[in-house]
Amino acid sequence: MPKNIKNQQKRGKNQFSSIEPMITDYGDRKISNQNFSKIIAIPKMALTNCGIESQVNVKLVQSGKEKFLKLSPTKGDERS
Repeated sequence: MPKNIKNQQKRGKNQFSSIEPMITDYGDRKISNQNFSKIIAIPKMALTNCGIESQVNVKLVQSGKEKFLKLSPTKGDERS
């Protein structure tokens, strides 16, 4: 049994309280040029599963050496 789970059980904490996020890999994607923009195609099913219908809020997240884009569904002009 991993050490961190043993410590949590000794303290009476639920062993599932620090669940790792689920990551789905959609493989390598080509970046296309369109005028002055860069376009990345994302599978339609991936957006549907996230609840994204027509608009999305895009954020660049930088944490230490890690950098990634965060997509969040929006409704109309609302921003989260």
